[in-house]
Amino acid sequence: MREDDENDQQTYKVVINREEQYSIWFADRDSPSGWSDVGKSGSKAECLAHIDEVWTDMRPLSLRKRMEEMARNPPPAPIEPAPDEQRPGGKDSLVERLEVLQEVEAGLRPGRDVPSLKAQLDRGYVFVRFLATGTELGVRLDRSACDLSPGDFETGTGVISLVGGLTLNDNIVRYRGELDLASLKGRGRLEFVREVDAGASDG
Repeated sequence: MREDDENDQQTYKVVINREEQYSIWFADRDSPSGWSDVGKSGSKAECLAHIDEVWTDMRPLSLRKRMEEMARNPPPAPIEPAPDEQRPGGKDSLVERLEVLQEVEAGLRPGRDVPSLKAQLDRGYVFVRFLATGTELGVRLDRSACDLSPGDFETGTGVISLVGGLTLNDNIVRYRGELDLASLKGRGRLEFVREVDAGASDG
């Protein structure tokens, strides 16, 4: 636990939104719009421990329902890309396009607000949408490489830096980008790490 958390005497409460995503909020303040109190309050550590216990599936409710529907009614098998759609070394063409620094926004549902982003950050897993392609990716954050300190999540201001890993089309890649809390938009890019091989994991 960080030293500033140990010295934090504030009482918090656990809140949940319509997508069944959890976060914490100040116990003596009204819950943010779109969020409701689940009845658990205490120190920051106690509230986060409760979230870790009850939030076992971090996917938004709408995504879970969509995946369940796809499982019941799977889409047709995708057409295999032509050989010239991949560069030598196995780098996927989509990965190659997203290696260029470009405009991104936070992938948030049901509403685009700072508490929704904060809930993702607390869980260490965020969704980022590349505006040029419409590609939305789930990024497992590297907490040691991220810099959230410039962001004021209470006022929704400041620019935060996000770094994390994911697997995209059999390629292990790394995401680097920035988000402005005021607009929930910024710039980001992917970095090709390697092809997926037996026993490999993203990160």
